[in-house]
Amino acid sequence: MIETRYSAGVSGATVSEISFSPAEEELSSGSGALGSHPGPDAAGDSRVSFQHESNPSVMSDYWHFFRGEVPLLTYGLSFTFFSSFGQTFLISLFVPYLLVEFSLTTGEFGGYYAAATLGSALLLPWAGQWLDRSRLTRFSLAVVALMALSALLLSIAWHLAVLCVALLGLRLAGQGLSSQAALTAMARYYGARRGKALSISSLGYPMGEAALPLLVAGSIALIGWRQSWTLVGLLAVAVFAPLLVLTLTRSGVELDPRKAGHRKDSEEGKAGRASTSEAVGGEAWSRREVVRDPRFWFALPAVLLPPFWVTGLLLYQTSIADLKGWSIGLMASAFVAFAVTRIIFSLATGGTVDRLSARQLFPFCVLPLGAGMSFLLLFGGAWVAFALMACLGVTMGMSGTVKAALWAELYGTRHLGAIKSMMTALMVLSTAGSPIVVGLVLSGGRGLDGLLAGGLVSVLIGSMLALRVLPGSRSSPVEVARG
Repeated sequence: MIETRYSAGVSGATVSEISFSPAEEELSSGSGALGSHPGPDAAGDSRVSFQHESNPSVMSDYWHFFRGEVPLLTYGLSFTFFSSFGQTFLISLFVPYLLVEFSLTTGEFGGYYAAATLGSALLLPWAGQWLDRSRLTRFSLAVVALMALSALLLSIAWHLAVLCVALLGLRLAGQGLSSQAALTAMARYYGARRGKALSISSLGYPMGEAALPLLVAGSIALIGWRQSWTLVGLLAVAVFAPLLVLTLTRSGVELDPRKAGHRKDSEEGKAGRASTSEAVGGEAWSRREVVRDPRFWFALPAVLLPPFWVTGLLLYQTSIADLKGWSIGLMASAFVAFAVTRIIFSLATGGTVDRLSARQLFPFCVLPLGAGMSFLLLFGGAWVAFALMACLGVTMGMSGTVKAALWAELYGTRHLGAIKSMMTALMVLSTAGSPIVVGLVLSGGRGLDGLLAGGLVSVLIGSMLALRVLPGSRSSPVEVARG
């Protein structure tokens, strides 16, 4: 029985079980009515402000912010929603038909799917750097065109090789470039309200996960799987592409990333948008300079641990349920806790990033993951399933917003597209190894307890190493180059 997943930002695509797992991706950054306040600058200095603490309603704050920034925030929200068509949770609905059509076993399909996902990861650093070189409208339309062509190609696939090419295009455009374009734009164009912008745009993931599986399943039943992919391709061209052009045209920002941050109407700072110097990034770190910065390597474990462990734990949730004596229905019910906590903490973290900084929150994002592992290791009651999923949701909600803002704070936004594409590729590669590592440990002599003990140690080490990015530790690209 094929399951759909409830999270975005965790990428799991390396074993035959992937098409049956809910795990994947993800992987994956002042309102004029309220006034704006200082936020973390591009170099990462933290300037704490409590200007908005008097607001009695967090949701009211978000609503006023959204009302003042509808076009640009709609762009980010719609693009993360659009990424669903390249995510495993949606592609998995077509797997039974693909197995019959191409006479494949689940293991064989898993291998081809893994190859397509890893191929997209290798192409991301090259493709993603064009976010820093091309106008945002042109880049966005290119991503939509790739998604549409891949969907249409899959609808007429007559050979296994054609299927693999189509899957590669869907994974690259959906899992990789759509998310990257949305989150990079939010991080680049917003300064003091970067966290809220990232939180709002990230809501496209759960919206897609909630709405699309039922619609796609109904479409397959009514018109067939091939015609359903044809419909996806046509909708991408006829509906989504014009929507992106409309929202960007009305956004009032300079769409050339080399000048990013300018408002065309010269109202810099409205709703917390970054000023020209802030958006361009002050000290503009190139990708080569970033990998030579020690802070990058200290932060990397805490960046990769959440998608790695969440992918593995969700992929083998049925095995964990068997070892704990839980039913599959219980695990499915526990996903409600995952979805709710992920949304709540994504929104809450966005405001906190704006008041403090992503650097101050980042070392603590992995700790809820460790708490969930502790519950699973020490207790066996049915409530542990809900506690585990809630903790995973907290970590994914926090880290999704914080990580997107972190790179802008540490390294500026001039080369943010190239930096984020590199990080997305590393995330995909790390989660590609997760099913293998978790599967080997579970099937080996150490079992679940050994797996969780190792996971706890990795989380604690990752959190301690991430303390190196706290405000006060600062490098410059000049210093790195000289080093």
